[in-house]
Amino acid sequence: MKKLFLGSVALVALGLVAPAAFAAERPVPYTPPPPPAPVYTWSGCYVGASAGSSSGKSQHFTTAGSTLFGTTTVVPAGANITDSFDLSGFIGGGQIGCNWQWGVWVIGVEGDGSATNKEGQAFEPLVFANVNRAAWVSQTQERWLVTARGRLGLTNFWWFGPQTLVYVTGGGAWAKIDTSEFFAGGAACAPGGITVNCGIQGSNTRSGWTVGGGLEYALGYGWSAKGEFLYVKFDNFTTLTDGPLNRNNLVSHDVKLEDYVWRAGLNYKFSWGSGY
Repeated sequence: MKKLFLGSVALVALGLVAPAAFAAERPVPYTPPPPPAPVYTWSGCYVGASAGSSSGKSQHFTTAGSTLFGTTTVVPAGANITDSFDLSGFIGGGQIGCNWQWGVWVIGVEGDGSATNKEGQAFEPLVFANVNRAAWVSQTQERWLVTARGRLGLTNFWWFGPQTLVYVTGGGAWAKIDTSEFFAGGAACAPGGITVNCGIQGSNTRSGWTVGGGLEYALGYGWSAKGEFLYVKFDNFTTLTDGPLNRNNLVSHDVKLEDYVWRAGLNYKFSWGSGY
């Protein structure tokens, strides 16, 4: 009886210990770590819109062929028709481009086109022979501006994270520029009080170059916002060479023009690869 009792106790103990032993030998199921958070990439092509203010400076000079139309007055070449004067206006349009990111460096290309109402004017202070130009005005107006530029950017820069891009940019620029001259003292601009239309205007499409820089921040879901500055310089050009001309119109003008563009924009990126 005693042996039967001891045997029963041993079986009960073995039944309690065996499952624990088997459980200790069974491997623990593997739980993979959570996936890493996506890292933003600037690689991709984008479209966007931008707007801002545009200022600049212009100046008009006489050329080797400048004359006072309808007179025999000889006009010296290279003289200042006007002093340097300021231009200002609004600028707005759109842009399209692509970026490629390697590490912290971002290389891109961008083209943009904008309409602008920038203009400025100045009186002509010079006197040629017997003709006083003090009541005459020369004006420069810019109608649109197009640029095609490369961009070189750096992300994770100083305290900026991967969603911030600091960049420099530069390339070619093209603009439609209207130049005009008119008599501001009244309708009678010819000797003898003859009433004529004394205004003249010339339109030119000119090329130049541009450099600048900016900062762009990724907002998420493909959107980013940017602020940008561009300096644009056009080669001097000759205009106001043909009609309609009236007595004492100064033909032709050599025009100097440079732009300062400050604008903000919003882009939408069509990305590829990793990131968001």
